[in-house]
Amino acid sequence: MPISSNQAVVYFMADFVMQTHWQSLPDSVRREAARSWLNWVACTVGGSRMPSVEAAVRGMLLMGSGNVPVLGRHERLSLPDAALIGSLSASAHTFDDTHLSTITHPTGPVASALMACAYQLGEVGQPVSGEVLLTALAIGIELECRVSCAIAQGGANQGWYMTGLSGGIGAAAAVGYLLKLNREQLVYALGLAAMQASGTRATHGSMAITFVPGIAARDGVVAAYMAAADFSCSPIAIDGRNGLLQVLTSGKDASQIRDGLGTRFEMLNNTYKPYPCGIVIHPAIDACLHLVHQQHVRFQDIERIALHVHPDALNLCWRKLPETVLDAQVSLYHWVAACLVFGQAGVRQGELDALMHAEVRQLQERAHAQPDTTLGSNQAVVIVHLRDGKILQYKTEDVTGSATNPMSDAQLREKFLSLVAPVLGAKRAQVLLDKCLHMQSVNGVAEILQLGAQ
Repeated sequence: MPISSNQAVVYFMADFVMQTHWQSLPDSVRREAARSWLNWVACTVGGSRMPSVEAAVRGMLLMGSGNVPVLGRHERLSLPDAALIGSLSASAHTFDDTHLSTITHPTGPVASALMACAYQLGEVGQPVSGEVLLTALAIGIELECRVSCAIAQGGANQGWYMTGLSGGIGAAAAVGYLLKLNREQLVYALGLAAMQASGTRATHGSMAITFVPGIAARDGVVAAYMAAADFSCSPIAIDGRNGLLQVLTSGKDASQIRDGLGTRFEMLNNTYKPYPCGIVIHPAIDACLHLVHQQHVRFQDIERIALHVHPDALNLCWRKLPETVLDAQVSLYHWVAACLVFGQAGVRQGELDALMHAEVRQLQERAHAQPDTTLGSNQAVVIVHLRDGKILQYKTEDVTGSATNPMSDAQLREKFLSLVAPVLGAKRAQVLLDKCLHMQSVNGVAEILQLGAQ
Protein backbone atom coordinates (compact mmCIF):
# COMPACT_ATOMS: atom_id res chain seq x y z
CA MET A 1 0.00 0.00 0.00
CA PRO A 2 1.57 3.34 -1.03
CA ILE A 3 2.11 5.76 1.84
CA SER A 4 3.12 9.39 1.84
CA SER A 5 6.43 10.53 3.27
CA ASN A 6 4.68 12.63 5.93
CA GLN A 7 3.09 9.59 7.57
CA ALA A 8 4.51 8.22 10.79
CA VAL A 9 7.64 6.18 10.17
CA VAL A 10 6.15 3.09 11.81
CA TYR A 11 4.00 2.57 8.69
CA PHE A 12 7.13 2.38 6.54
CA MET A 13 8.64 -0.03 9.05
CA ALA A 14 5.52 -2.19 9.17
CA ASP A 15 5.39 -2.41 5.38
CA PHE A 16 9.05 -3.42 5.30
CA VAL A 17 8.32 -6.26 7.73
CA MET A 18 5.32 -7.49 5.73
CA GLN A 19 6.95 -7.26 2.31
CA THR A 20 10.27 -8.93 3.17
CA HIS A 21 10.94 -12.60 2.51
CA TRP A 22 14.10 -14.66 2.15
CA GLN A 23 14.29 -14.47 -1.63
CA SER A 24 13.72 -10.71 -1.62
CA LEU A 25 16.87 -10.13 0.45
CA PRO A 26 20.17 -9.49 -1.37
CA ASP A 27 22.75 -12.25 -1.13
CA SER A 28 24.96 -10.00 1.00
CA VAL A 29 22.19 -9.52 3.56
CA ARG A 30 21.37 -13.22 3.68
CA ARG A 31 25.04 -13.97 4.27
CA GLU A 32 25.27 -11.47 7.13
CA ALA A 33 22.07 -12.76 8.71
CA ALA A 34 23.64 -16.22 8.83
CA ARG A 35 26.91 -14.85 10.22
CA SER A 36 25.05 -12.80 12.83
CA TRP A 37 23.18 -15.92 13.93
CA LEU A 38 26.38 -17.96 14.17
CA ASN A 39 28.11 -15.29 16.22
CA TRP A 40 25.08 -14.89 18.53
CA VAL A 41 24.79 -18.61 19.27
CA ALA A 42 28.52 -18.71 20.07
CA CYS A 43 28.37 -15.71 22.40
CA THR A 44 25.19 -16.93 24.10
CA VAL A 45 26.43 -20.43 24.87
CA GLY A 46 29.87 -19.10 25.76
CA GLY A 47 28.46 -16.57 28.21
CA SER A 48 25.80 -18.85 29.71
CA ARG A 49 27.78 -19.70 32.86
CA MET A 50 29.03 -16.23 33.67
CA PRO A 51 28.17 -14.91 37.16
CA SER A 52 25.86 -12.27 35.69
CA VAL A 53 23.83 -14.98 33.95
CA GLU A 54 23.77 -17.21 37.04
CA ALA A 55 22.44 -14.34 39.15
CA ALA A 56 19.89 -13.29 36.54
CA VAL A 57 18.51 -16.82 36.18
CA ARG A 58 18.18 -17.13 39.95
CA GLY A 59 16.27 -13.87 39.95
CA MET A 60 13.96 -15.00 37.18
CA LEU A 61 13.22 -18.28 38.95
CA LEU A 62 12.30 -16.45 42.15
CA MET A 63 9.39 -15.06 40.10
CA GLY A 64 8.46 -18.41 38.58
CA SER A 65 9.65 -20.85 35.92
CA GLY A 66 8.27 -21.74 32.48
CA ASN A 67 8.74 -24.17 29.63
CA VAL A 68 11.23 -22.42 27.31
CA PRO A 69 14.88 -23.62 27.35
CA VAL A 70 17.88 -21.30 27.13
CA LEU A 71 21.13 -22.00 25.30
CA GLY A 72 23.85 -23.34 27.56
CA ARG A 73 21.56 -23.92 30.55
CA HIS A 74 19.22 -26.54 31.99
CA GLU A 75 16.53 -24.26 33.44
CA ARG A 76 13.19 -23.57 31.75
CA LEU A 77 11.77 -20.05 31.84
CA SER A 78 8.76 -18.12 30.63
CA LEU A 79 8.88 -16.88 27.04
CA PRO A 80 9.82 -13.24 27.86
CA ASP A 81 12.29 -14.32 30.56
CA ALA A 82 13.97 -16.79 28.20
CA ALA A 83 14.38 -13.98 25.67
CA LEU A 84 15.87 -11.76 28.37
CA ILE A 85 18.37 -14.39 29.55
CA GLY A 86 19.41 -15.29 26.01
CA SER A 87 20.26 -11.69 25.19
CA LEU A 88 21.90 -11.10 28.57
CA SER A 89 24.04 -14.22 28.10
CA ALA A 90 25.13 -13.11 24.63
CA SER A 91 26.62 -9.94 26.08
CA ALA A 92 28.11 -11.50 29.23
CA HIS A 93 31.65 -11.67 27.79
CA THR A 94 31.24 -8.36 25.93
CA PHE A 95 31.90 -10.45 22.82
CA ASP A 96 28.65 -9.64 20.97
CA ASP A 97 28.44 -7.94 17.58
CA THR A 98 28.57 -4.17 17.20
CA HIS A 99 27.19 -1.63 14.77
CA LEU A 100 30.25 0.55 15.21
CA SER A 101 28.91 3.93 14.08
CA THR A 102 26.23 3.87 16.79
CA ILE A 103 27.79 1.44 19.33
CA THR A 104 24.69 -0.76 19.13
CA HIS A 105 24.85 -4.52 19.75
CA PRO A 106 22.02 -5.44 17.41
CA THR A 107 21.76 -9.22 17.19
CA GLY A 108 21.35 -10.08 20.88
CA PRO A 109 17.86 -8.68 21.52
CA VAL A 110 16.52 -9.78 18.12
CA ALA A 111 17.96 -13.31 18.01
CA SER A 112 17.10 -14.04 21.65
CA ALA A 113 13.51 -12.93 21.17
CA LEU A 114 13.25 -15.01 17.99
CA MET A 115 14.73 -18.13 19.57
CA ALA A 116 12.31 -18.07 22.49
CA CYS A 117 9.32 -17.31 20.26
CA ALA A 118 10.29 -19.97 17.70
CA TYR A 119 10.48 -22.58 20.43
CA GLN A 120 7.05 -21.64 21.75
CA LEU A 121 5.53 -21.74 18.27
CA GLY A 122 7.05 -25.15 17.69
CA GLU A 123 5.42 -26.40 20.88
CA VAL A 124 1.98 -25.54 19.49
CA GLY A 125 2.57 -27.17 16.13
CA GLN A 126 3.86 -24.14 14.21
CA PRO A 127 7.59 -24.88 13.74
CA VAL A 128 9.75 -22.02 12.48
CA SER A 129 12.21 -22.98 9.75
CA GLY A 130 15.77 -21.76 9.70
CA GLU A 131 15.07 -19.74 6.57
CA VAL A 132 12.13 -17.94 8.17
CA LEU A 133 14.11 -17.25 11.32
CA LEU A 134 17.03 -15.75 9.37
CA THR A 135 14.60 -13.57 7.43
CA ALA A 136 13.08 -12.29 10.67
CA LEU A 137 16.58 -11.75 12.07
CA ALA A 138 17.58 -9.62 9.08
CA ILE A 139 14.38 -7.58 9.44
CA GLY A 140 14.93 -6.96 13.13
CA ILE A 141 18.61 -6.09 12.87
CA GLU A 142 17.98 -3.73 9.96
CA LEU A 143 15.28 -1.77 11.76
CA GLU A 144 17.23 -1.71 15.02
CA CYS A 145 20.34 -0.30 13.32
CA ARG A 146 18.29 2.30 11.44
CA VAL A 147 16.59 3.49 14.63
CA SER A 148 20.04 3.74 16.24
CA CYS A 149 21.25 5.83 13.29
CA ALA A 150 18.33 8.22 13.70
CA ILE A 151 19.01 8.58 17.42
CA ALA A 152 22.74 9.09 16.88
CA GLN A 153 22.23 11.61 14.07
CA GLY A 154 19.91 13.57 16.33
CA GLY A 155 22.71 14.01 18.85
CA ALA A 156 21.37 11.96 21.74
CA ASN A 157 23.56 12.03 24.84
CA GLN A 158 26.27 9.38 24.65
CA GLY A 159 25.31 8.27 28.14
CA TRP A 160 22.37 6.41 26.66
CA TYR A 161 23.02 2.71 26.02
CA MET A 162 21.91 2.53 22.40
CA THR A 163 21.01 -1.18 22.40
CA GLY A 164 18.42 -0.52 25.07
CA LEU A 165 16.84 2.24 22.99
CA SER A 166 16.55 0.44 19.66
CA GLY A 167 16.90 -3.26 20.49
CA GLY A 168 13.31 -3.74 21.62
CA ILE A 169 12.04 -2.22 18.38
CA GLY A 170 14.10 -4.64 16.31
CA ALA A 171 12.97 -7.56 18.46
CA ALA A 172 9.31 -6.55 18.18
CA ALA A 173 9.54 -6.33 14.40
CA ALA A 174 11.21 -9.73 14.14
CA VAL A 175 8.77 -11.49 16.48
CA GLY A 176 5.91 -9.72 14.71
CA TYR A 177 7.13 -11.33 11.48
CA LEU A 178 7.01 -14.79 13.06
CA LEU A 179 3.56 -14.13 14.50
CA LYS A 180 2.34 -12.89 11.09
CA LEU A 181 0.96 -9.67 12.56
CA ASN A 182 -1.06 -7.51 10.22
CA ARG A 183 -0.04 -3.95 9.36
CA GLU A 184 -1.93 -2.27 12.19
CA GLN A 185 -0.69 -4.79 14.72
CA LEU A 186 2.91 -4.21 13.59
CA VAL A 187 2.38 -0.49 14.11
CA TYR A 188 1.19 -1.24 17.63
CA ALA A 189 4.15 -3.56 18.30
CA LEU A 190 6.75 -1.07 17.11
CA GLY A 191 5.18 1.69 19.17
CA LEU A 192 4.91 -0.46 22.29
CA ALA A 193 8.58 -1.37 21.96
CA ALA A 194 9.59 2.26 21.46
CA MET A 195 7.77 3.38 24.60
CA GLN A 196 9.77 0.85 26.65
CA ALA A 197 13.18 2.08 25.43
CA SER A 198 15.69 2.33 28.28
CA GLY A 199 19.27 1.96 29.42
CA THR A 200 22.18 4.19 30.44
CA ARG A 201 25.90 3.59 30.29
CA ALA A 202 26.22 4.06 34.03
CA THR A 203 25.65 0.30 33.96
CA HIS A 204 29.21 -0.19 32.67
CA GLY A 205 31.38 -2.09 35.12
CA SER A 206 28.46 -3.98 36.66
CA MET A 207 26.21 -6.93 35.86
CA ALA A 208 23.58 -4.44 34.75
CA ILE A 209 25.48 -3.80 31.51
CA THR A 210 24.10 -7.14 30.32
CA PHE A 211 20.62 -6.43 31.68
CA VAL A 212 20.02 -3.62 29.19
CA PRO A 213 20.07 -5.79 26.02
CA GLY A 214 18.17 -8.42 27.99
CA ILE A 215 15.40 -5.95 28.73
CA ALA A 216 15.28 -5.01 25.06
CA ALA A 217 14.71 -8.64 24.04
CA ARG A 218 12.00 -9.15 26.65
CA ASP A 219 10.27 -5.88 25.80
CA GLY A 220 10.22 -6.73 22.09
CA VAL A 221 8.55 -10.07 22.80
CA VAL A 222 5.97 -8.50 25.09
CA ALA A 223 5.26 -5.73 22.58
CA ALA A 224 4.65 -8.19 19.73
CA TYR A 225 2.39 -10.49 21.73
CA MET A 226 0.39 -7.58 23.17
CA ALA A 227 -0.03 -6.24 19.63
CA ALA A 228 -1.18 -9.69 18.47
CA ALA A 229 -4.04 -9.27 20.95
CA ASP A 230 -4.82 -5.84 19.41
CA PHE A 231 -3.43 -3.86 22.34
CA SER A 232 -2.98 -0.55 20.59
CA CYS A 233 -0.30 2.13 20.66
CA SER A 234 -0.07 5.52 19.00
CA PRO A 235 1.64 5.50 15.58
CA ILE A 236 3.66 8.57 16.58
CA ALA A 237 5.58 6.70 19.29
CA ILE A 238 8.85 6.96 17.35
CA ASP A 239 8.82 10.17 15.31
CA GLY A 240 5.87 12.16 16.61
CA ARG A 241 5.37 14.73 19.31
CA ASN A 242 6.92 13.38 22.55
CA GLY A 243 7.92 10.24 20.66
CA LEU A 244 11.22 8.42 21.09
CA LEU A 245 13.25 10.65 18.77
CA GLN A 246 11.97 13.92 20.16
CA VAL A 247 12.48 12.86 23.75
CA LEU A 248 16.05 11.74 23.07
CA THR A 249 17.17 14.30 20.50
CA SER A 250 14.65 17.19 20.62
CA GLY A 251 13.95 16.45 16.94
CA LYS A 252 11.74 14.19 14.89
CA ASP A 253 13.91 13.37 11.88
CA ALA A 254 13.22 9.75 10.95
CA SER A 255 14.89 9.91 7.52
CA GLN A 256 17.64 7.56 8.69
CA ILE A 257 14.95 4.95 9.34
CA ARG A 258 12.80 5.59 6.29
CA ASP A 259 15.11 6.48 3.39
CA GLY A 260 16.17 3.52 1.27
CA LEU A 261 14.43 1.02 3.54
CA GLY A 262 14.39 -2.29 1.71
CA THR A 263 16.97 -1.25 -0.90
CA ARG A 264 19.94 -0.08 1.20
CA PHE A 265 20.82 -2.24 4.21
CA GLU A 266 22.40 -0.69 7.28
CA MET A 267 22.98 -4.13 8.79
CA LEU A 268 25.84 -4.61 6.33
CA ASN A 269 27.76 -2.17 8.55
CA ASN A 270 27.43 -4.51 11.53
CA THR A 271 30.65 -6.12 12.81
CA TYR A 272 31.78 -9.11 14.87
CA LYS A 273 34.30 -8.85 17.66
CA PRO A 274 37.60 -10.72 17.68
CA TYR A 275 38.22 -9.59 21.28
CA PRO A 276 35.92 -9.85 24.35
CA CYS A 277 35.80 -6.22 25.44
CA GLY A 278 34.44 -2.83 24.42
CA ILE A 279 34.88 -2.47 20.68
CA VAL A 280 36.37 1.01 21.00
CA ILE A 281 39.39 -0.67 22.65
CA HIS A 282 40.04 -2.99 19.69
CA PRO A 283 42.26 -0.66 17.61
CA ALA A 284 44.66 -0.34 20.56
CA ILE A 285 44.61 -4.14 21.01
CA ASP A 286 45.55 -4.64 17.36
CA ALA A 287 48.45 -2.23 17.79
CA CYS A 288 49.70 -3.94 20.96
CA LEU A 289 49.55 -7.39 19.39
CA HIS A 290 51.53 -6.09 16.42
CA LEU A 291 54.19 -4.65 18.75
CA VAL A 292 54.52 -7.97 20.57
CA HIS A 293 54.46 -10.34 17.62
CA GLN A 294 56.00 -8.27 14.81
CA GLN A 295 58.30 -5.84 16.63
CA HIS A 296 59.08 -8.30 19.43
CA VAL A 297 58.41 -5.92 22.31
CA ARG A 298 58.92 -7.57 25.71
CA PHE A 299 56.78 -6.25 28.53
CA GLN A 300 59.77 -6.46 30.90
CA ASP A 301 61.53 -3.80 28.82
CA ILE A 302 58.69 -1.25 28.82
CA GLU A 303 59.19 1.96 30.78
CA ARG A 304 55.93 3.62 29.80
CA ILE A 305 53.14 3.50 27.20
CA ALA A 306 51.55 6.40 25.31
CA LEU A 307 48.16 5.82 23.71
CA HIS A 308 46.50 7.99 21.09
CA VAL A 309 42.89 6.87 20.65
CA HIS A 310 39.58 7.96 19.21
CA PRO A 311 37.71 10.03 21.83
CA ASP A 312 35.07 7.30 22.25
CA ALA A 313 37.70 4.95 23.64
CA LEU A 314 38.18 7.22 26.65
CA ASN A 315 34.58 8.37 26.87
CA LEU A 316 33.38 4.78 27.23
CA CYS A 317 36.39 2.78 28.49
CA TRP A 318 38.25 5.19 30.74
CA ARG A 319 38.81 2.92 33.79
CA LYS A 320 42.49 3.13 34.74
CA LEU A 321 42.92 0.40 37.37
CA PRO A 322 39.88 -1.86 37.17
CA GLU A 323 39.15 -4.02 40.21
CA THR A 324 36.65 -6.49 38.78
CA VAL A 325 36.21 -8.56 35.62
CA LEU A 326 33.23 -6.39 34.70
CA ASP A 327 35.32 -3.24 35.06
CA ALA A 328 38.06 -4.81 32.97
CA GLN A 329 35.68 -5.50 30.08
CA VAL A 330 35.45 -1.74 29.57
CA SER A 331 38.98 -0.71 30.49
CA LEU A 332 41.29 0.49 27.72
CA TYR A 333 44.23 0.35 30.13
CA HIS A 334 43.67 -3.26 31.16
CA TRP A 335 43.53 -4.63 27.63
CA VAL A 336 46.60 -2.70 26.50
CA ALA A 337 48.55 -4.03 29.47
CA ALA A 338 47.22 -7.59 29.17
CA CYS A 339 48.03 -7.76 25.46
CA LEU A 340 51.59 -6.61 26.04
CA VAL A 341 52.12 -9.10 28.88
CA PHE A 342 50.36 -12.17 27.46
CA GLY A 343 50.50 -11.49 23.71
CA GLN A 344 46.84 -12.47 23.43
CA ALA A 345 43.40 -10.89 23.86
CA GLY A 346 40.94 -13.68 24.57
CA VAL A 347 38.49 -14.61 27.29
CA ARG A 348 41.28 -15.71 29.65
CA GLN A 349 42.98 -12.32 29.42
CA GLY A 350 39.83 -10.76 30.83
CA GLU A 351 39.61 -13.03 33.87
CA LEU A 352 40.49 -11.98 37.40
CA ASP A 353 43.90 -13.64 37.58
CA ALA A 354 44.99 -11.80 34.43
CA LEU A 355 43.50 -8.56 35.71
CA MET A 356 45.44 -8.80 38.99
CA HIS A 357 48.67 -10.12 37.46
CA ALA A 358 51.48 -8.02 38.93
CA GLU A 359 53.04 -7.07 35.59
CA VAL A 360 49.65 -6.21 34.11
CA ARG A 361 48.89 -3.88 37.02
CA GLN A 362 52.25 -2.18 36.63
CA LEU A 363 51.69 -1.58 32.92
CA GLN A 364 48.21 -0.24 33.60
CA GLU A 365 49.89 2.34 35.83
CA ARG A 366 52.48 3.18 33.19
CA ALA A 367 49.95 3.64 30.38
CA HIS A 368 48.74 7.14 29.56
CA ALA A 369 46.02 7.82 26.99
CA GLN A 370 44.89 10.91 25.23
CA PRO A 371 42.00 11.43 22.81
CA ASP A 372 42.91 12.28 19.24
CA THR A 373 40.15 13.72 17.07
CA THR A 374 42.19 13.07 13.92
CA LEU A 375 41.82 9.32 14.42
CA GLY A 376 38.94 7.33 13.05
CA SER A 377 36.96 4.94 15.23
CA ASN A 378 38.92 2.04 13.69
CA GLN A 379 42.34 3.59 14.42
CA ALA A 380 44.75 3.94 17.35
CA VAL A 381 48.44 4.63 17.93
CA VAL A 382 50.39 2.83 20.65
CA ILE A 383 53.89 4.09 21.52
CA VAL A 384 56.12 2.13 23.90
CA HIS A 385 59.11 3.77 25.54
CA LEU A 386 61.67 1.12 26.46
CA ARG A 387 64.08 1.22 29.38
CA ASP A 388 67.08 1.38 27.00
CA GLY A 389 65.76 4.59 25.45
CA LYS A 390 64.29 3.05 22.29
CA ILE A 391 60.82 4.11 21.20
CA LEU A 392 58.64 1.76 19.18
CA GLN A 393 55.18 2.45 17.88
CA TYR A 394 52.41 1.11 15.68
CA LYS A 395 49.31 2.70 14.22
CA THR A 396 46.24 0.58 13.59
CA GLU A 397 44.74 1.89 10.36
CA ASP A 398 41.84 -0.51 9.91
CA VAL A 399 41.04 -2.57 12.98
CA THR A 400 40.36 -6.30 12.74
CA GLY A 401 36.64 -7.02 12.89
CA SER A 402 35.55 -3.70 11.40
CA ALA A 403 33.13 -3.38 8.49
CA THR A 404 36.10 -2.65 6.20
CA ASN A 405 38.32 -5.41 7.68
CA PRO A 406 35.76 -8.01 8.83
CA MET A 407 36.32 -11.31 10.56
CA SER A 408 36.38 -14.09 8.00
CA ASP A 409 34.00 -17.04 8.05
CA ALA A 410 36.88 -19.21 9.24
CA GLN A 411 37.59 -16.82 12.11
CA LEU A 412 33.93 -16.85 13.12
CA ARG A 413 33.92 -20.64 13.15
CA GLU A 414 37.05 -20.64 15.29
CA LYS A 415 35.44 -18.14 17.68
CA PHE A 416 32.33 -20.33 17.83
CA LEU A 417 34.23 -23.45 18.88
CA SER A 418 36.40 -21.57 21.37
CA LEU A 419 33.31 -20.27 23.17
CA VAL A 420 30.97 -23.25 22.87
CA ALA A 421 33.30 -26.21 23.47
CA PRO A 422 34.13 -25.28 27.10
CA VAL A 423 30.39 -25.33 27.87
CA LEU A 424 29.01 -28.18 25.76
CA GLY A 425 32.12 -30.22 25.02
CA ALA A 426 34.02 -30.42 21.74
CA LYS A 427 31.76 -32.99 20.07
CA ARG A 428 28.47 -31.21 20.80
CA ALA A 429 30.04 -27.89 19.88
CA GLN A 430 30.97 -29.23 16.44
CA VAL A 431 27.48 -30.66 15.88
CA LEU A 432 25.90 -27.35 16.88
CA LEU A 433 28.30 -25.46 14.62
CA ASP A 434 27.37 -27.66 11.66
CA LYS A 435 23.67 -27.12 12.33
CA CYS A 436 24.10 -23.34 12.55
CA LEU A 437 26.13 -23.31 9.33
CA HIS A 438 23.22 -24.95 7.52
CA MET A 439 20.29 -23.03 8.97
CA GLN A 440 18.44 -23.00 5.67
CA SER A 441 17.95 -26.76 5.97
CA VAL A 442 16.66 -26.59 9.55
CA ASN A 443 12.96 -27.41 9.62
CA GLY A 444 12.38 -26.31 13.19
CA VAL A 445 14.59 -23.89 15.12
CA ALA A 446 13.85 -25.88 18.30
CA GLU A 447 16.59 -28.22 17.01
CA ILE A 448 19.14 -25.56 17.92
CA LEU A 449 17.88 -25.38 21.49
CA GLN A 450 17.83 -29.16 21.77
CA LEU A 451 21.51 -29.20 20.84
CA GLY A 452 22.57 -26.10 22.73
CA ALA A 453 20.62 -26.28 26.00
CA GLN A 454 21.66 -28.53 28.91
